[in-house]
Amino acid sequence: MVVERIGPGHAREAILLGRAASRLVILAAPALLVLALIGLLVLRFGGGAASTALWPEQHVLFLWWNGALASFPSEIWSAITLLGDAAVVLALFALLLRSKPQVWAALLASVPAGALISVSAKHWASASRPAAVLDSATFNVIGPILQHNSFPSGHSISAFAVAAAVIATWVARPQRWHDWALILGCLLAATMVAVSRVAVGAHWPLDIAAGAAFGWLAGLSGAALALHSGWWTWLCRGAGRHAAGAALILWGLLLWLRPHETLSCIAVVGLAGLCAISVGVFLLLRGPAQRSQTSPEQGA
Repeated sequence: MVVERIGPGHAREAILLGRAASRLVILAAPALLVLALIGLLVLRFGGGAASTALWPEQHVLFLWWNGALASFPSEIWSAITLLGDAAVVLALFALLLRSKPQVWAALLASVPAGALISVSAKHWASASRPAAVLDSATFNVIGPILQHNSFPSGHSISAFAVAAAVIATWVARPQRWHDWALILGCLLAATMVAVSRVAVGAHWPLDIAAGAAFGWLAGLSGAALALHSGWWTWLCRGAGRHAAGAALILWGLLLWLRPHETLSCIAVVGLAGLCAISVGVFLLLRGPAQRSQTSPEQGA
């Protein structure tokens, strides 16, 4: 029998990967708890996920929440809710490719899980949105009036996927005050995006709670994929950087062509497009990196 010897470098890397994976499991616990509580509520009231749109408690909470948030200008909520668009937020965070490529790789890798959860859960639940259940004259609506596929909130999934991916890869082991400030900032930003879905009249409160939990898990899945640096090092620093740069430039140009009704939305999309294009040009012009400096211990 041949026994393969494992060098100390490989053993250390395996240990670090194991520790990072354990931290991801711990980080997933709150989201799993939220989903379990939502599941218990659905079982308690019966009727499946589609019935959540008919709960009187949801109606009362939604109307109060929506009314309280209506005191803020609609342009603010339009811009904030746009940050839950995966195409926009990924373009904005493309700037991380220059200094924190693993973080952006985690964001990118979280997209498949987030999209799959969003599409499949919405199709499975088939829950009605507020405008299909309540008289739209009784609450504030910003933007198009939506009526179908309410549960869960896709924007909340995107926002919390970003928060989880950034936290898990950038500040996996917070020690200094600015680490905690970054964590708090990510959570507050994601929460504001989720809350904006009630402010614009598009989702019930339970939709955003479920979306936040699903998004958190999607973000952690992206962080787990980013632990293996081979693919994103090739894409961001190796031979694939030219294709990535061209894709980002095209991405930014397409964002600039998207029509929007408010100046705040135009500003957000314009900035996102500029970020994508500038980083795309940077990738096209840069030379190949010698080696990746990111270790599993720095990741999730």
